Amino acid sequence: MEVTLMPSVLAFGAHPDDVEIYCLGLLLKLKSLGWRVGWVVATAGQAGLSPDAKPDERLVELQLAGESVGVTPICLSLMDGELTDTPVSQVAVRTALASFKPDLVITHHPDDYHSDHRALSQLVRQACGLKSALIYADTMLGLGCCPDFSVDISDHAAAKHQALSLHTSQRPDLFSDNLAVWEKFRAIQTLQKNVSRAEAYCFADSYHRGKVQRLLDAVIIR
Repeated sequence: MEVTLMPSVLAFGAHPDDVEIYCLGLLLKLKSLGWRVGWVVATAGQAGLSPDAKPDERLVELQLAGESVGVTPICLSLMDGELTDTPVSQVAVRTALASFKPDLVITHHPDDYHSDHRALSQLVRQACGLKSALIYADTMLGLGCCPDFSVDISDHAAAKHQALSLHTSQRPDLFSDNLAVWEKFRAIQTLQKNVSRAEAYCFADSYHRGKVQRLLDAVIIR
């Protein structure tokens, strides 16, 4: 009997809560379809901790968030707030890609607001080359981004927000409402009445556009 291997997706976020904010809805949708899902965080988010916090507090939160959705995140332990294109960071990203061998890669938009996000976007783009199809997540709150396609995450928004709520050191309650508005706005743009929450994405290049469309044919809102 012929065995059909399901595709795999690997998401890269700069900080411990970035994957939840930007693309966890899509990851959970693909996971529900049988995809193999990977989750990589570049830094431990040290710069986002209060002086009296434990050094590994954000990593503990990251693991709890991953456990809540059945995925085990890994951290590359690069420097938070100072992420740049260096030999060390290049090797870390390439190694993560080589070990997971994803069909699809997701990372930050190259014009996102945070310098770490922009740096990671460049690192992942360089590491992917022609090997893996790459897409960019939306910019923060969609500012300045004209997405190429959207994905209905209505069935997975609750799990996404629950995972984000586990990053207690970051006061997620202060951002959760804004995130919901962002998702609802992207949903309205789809012009689909049955879509209440959506995430938006951009093709990283024209070379892999066709491959991305084939891989995500079942989830892209046209």
